[in-house]
Amino acid sequence: MKFLFDANISPESAVHLRSYGYDVRCLIEEGLGHLPDEKVAALAARERRIIVTFDLDFGEIYHFSGEKRIGVIILRLRDQCVEMVNAVLGNFLASMPSGIDKRLVVLTEASARIT
Repeated sequence: MKFLFDANISPESAVHLRSYGYDVRCLIEEGLGHLPDEKVAALAARERRIIVTFDLDFGEIYHFSGEKRIGVIILRLRDQCVEMVNAVLGNFLASMPSGIDKRLVVLTEASARIT
């Protein structure tokens, strides 16, 4: 499973997931935090990565991606601190269903909605 962390996700969370063996690219670490959403989506599609973001616009991009469907995980957390992001992502990935690489997932502290 490969992930692409949008500019609004801390590089600390990327380091955390890598420590568990996940392949994570982080836009901030690479100096690409300025990329518009469409270019982020194109990069994720090209590299077959799941976008992890707080940005709700990626839900729309997901729905209009058609045959080139991308995977998106949108975090809807009341507390967006690194520790909460790490906990919520960690819990989800530990019990993650297969086939989410081309699905839209909305994660809260208490639930995961997969479309």
